[in-house]
Parts: sequence; C-alpha cells; structure tokens
Amino acid sequence: MEGSVLRLHGALFAGGLCAQPIIVNFHEVLQSKDDSTILQTIKNEDVLRAVVALFDTSLPDVGPKDIHSTVHYPGVHTVIVTRDHADVLEEYSRPLRKHGGTLTPSKTPTSLDPAHTMLKELYSDSEDNSEEESSSEDASTDSHSDRWSWEQFREGLQELVSGAKERKERRRVRGEDGKIPPSAVGVESLIVAAACYELKTLTSGNKVLQLSLLAVRKHYRHRGIGRYILELLKAQSIVGQYETLIAHADSDSIDFFKMHDFTEDLMFNDKFRELKDEWMNSILMSYLPPFTTDLELRNPNFSLGLQEVEMDLEMARLQALSSYQHQVMCVSRLLKEVKILRTQLDAQREELEVLNHRLEQEKQKRHDVDDQGHFKPESEDQEMPQPEQPFIQTPEGAGGC
Repeated sequence: MEGSVLRLHGALFAGGLCAQPIIVNFHEVLQSKDDSTILQTIKNEDVLRAVVALFDTSLPDVGPKDIHSTVHYPGVHTVIVTRDHADVLEEYSRPLRKHGGTLTPSKTPTSLDPAHTMLKELYSDSEDNSEEESSSEDASTDSHSDRWSWEQFREGLQELVSGAKERKERRRVRGEDGKIPPSAVGVESLIVAAACYELKTLTSGNKVLQLSLLAVRKHYRHRGIGRYILELLKAQSIVGQYETLIAHADSDSIDFFKMHDFTEDLMFNDKFRELKDEWMNSILMSYLPPFTTDLELRNPNFSLGLQEVEMDLEMARLQALSSYQHQVMCVSRLLKEVKILRTQLDAQREELEVLNHRLEQEKQKRHDVDDQGHFKPESEDQEMPQPEQPFIQTPEGAGGC
C-alpha cells in the first residue's frame, strides 16, 4: 500500500449501516508536512486520540500509553471504519430512546491512569450509554516519535473529551426547532471500528502480516464489520504480499478467528515462535492464503494454471519424504543404541552378580576364621594339667607344722 492515507469504497453492513474504511499510517501522517486530512473538519491528532480511546476502552488492562505506541509505531497501518457525518446526524435527529426516564451513568474506570479515565469518558457518550467492549488482540511496543510523542498526545486529550461532553449535551437539548446542529457530531460519533496491522519479515525469511489490534464498538457489533476487516487484511492487493496472516487471540475470540479459516495448530504455528513474546494471555493463530490471491487475479497476464500448484505440491511431497526418511533413520539408530545399552546393562548386571557372590564368599570365610579363633583358647584351658605341689624333704625328727 502506497501513501499515508488510503480511502476505500464504502461498504453496506447489516441493519442498513453504511461505512467507509480508511487505511492510515499515523506515524507518517503526523510527521508529514502536507495537510493530509483523514476526516474532514477534524484534526488528525484527534482522530488518533479517538482510535486510541476505542482500543483503550476495549483493552483497559493494556494501558493507553502502550496502545498509543502500537498505533503510532513506524510501519503500522490502521484500518478505521467511519460513518458519514450526514448519516450520523440523521440518526441522532430521530426520537430519543427511553431508558426508564433517566440516563444511566457510565461506569467509573478502575484504572488510576488519568489518560485512561479521559479516554474512557470519550466513548461513554454513546446515545444508549452502553460500555464499549470488543474481542481484541493486543500488541505492546515501546516506541517514541520525535515529532509527536506521548506527551503531545496527552496535551489535547482533555480538550477532546470536554468537547465530546459538550456535543452530547447539545444533542440532548437540541434547538428550538428540534434539530441537532451539525457541530454536535464529533469524531467520537464517526468511528465504528479500527484495526492495526504490520508487515514483517521473520528471521526465517517468512513474510507475515501481523494483526495487532482489532476492536468494534459494541453498538455496531454483529453486523459483519469484524468479518469485513479480516477480508480486507486477506486482500493482498490492499495490504501487500505476505505468506501468512498472524493474529493473537484471547479465549473470547478464538471461535471468531476459527470461523474465518484461522488455525491454532501448535506444531505449525511454532514456526512463528519469535512473535510469541510480544503477547500475553493469548493464543497464536494463523491464516494461510490460497495459491491464487486477489493480487494475482488483478494481473491481466495472469492465467489460472496448475503448474505452480503442482510444483508446490511436489516440493511439499519431497520435503515430507525427506522428513520421513530422517525420522526412520533416527528411529533405527535409536533402536540400535537401545540394544547396545541393553547388552551393556545385562553384562554389567552379570558382573555385579559375580562380584556380589565373591563378596558373600569372602564374608563367609571371614566369619569362619573369626569363629575358629574364638573357640581355640577355651580348649587349651581345659586340657592344661594343674601344677603339682613341690615335695619338700625335712630332717628326721622334725615335726610337721
């Protein structure tokens, strides 16, 4: 895709909703000196703030600073699905829906980050006061722009939120004729959904398209907008050539991606393991495009032949055969190694038994020697004669004592 702002044809969704997708490279737009306006009468900086607010409302645990770094990162493109200003104004001009006679206050954000609190308020002004939720993927990246940093992002945030509150109040009060002024419709009312993606070349040489963020406002869900964004990402004539589309899905969005031909095969997706560290509490899923993509079909010289398919299949067959041969060789060598080790183990066991037998014999000999040494002194004491009393001859006539 060339250019920092690409406007695609409008699309019609369920319920008669008309919206136009716009692909924006915010890093280039905010650094460019030309006045490329994303939405008429709205500053590009406020469009970025509104997109970050949509993602932050859907991902309150990520933090607005990390989301801003992702959306504003060099090379990242953002798909923004927007409504026409006149359509939104007409919808707001219809009779208000009743909510039991009172407005339901928005939930108080639990985050202590002031920026998160303000961004939460930006999208709390939907006419039914419902919370914005989405099935989203998260990518946190540290980046910094010399021209448009996080500090600059926060400077105009309070002004944007205050303006959104004023516009909501003007829509509620209306004029004397019951009409809503066009100025009562702001950027927070125009953005329906958004998604961020980036083309990457892995160290293995594989070229992938990584889907980093995806969010649809709750009021516009179940109308096919999420499916439409995925179809845009599958169109290589729009986003560029790639071999695999990668997404990190949380537990709530796995089924959604499976419905659109994404796989969670662990063995296959392990080839993209260098992307795993970029995500938390998610499962890596991948989509493989067909051999014939829409980009090739747009080529007037393209002919739908099976030669390339047959070549790829033959290459896959050869690779599978080579892999099988290596596996057989490895298993055969391992079996032989096991037999050698078993033979060595049996020989060591026999030698150990011989040594144990000799040890027992030596112990028995030692015991016999000890028994003989203890018995011999007793027998000598029994056979030794008692010494006789010496005979002493006395003179004749001597009396005995």
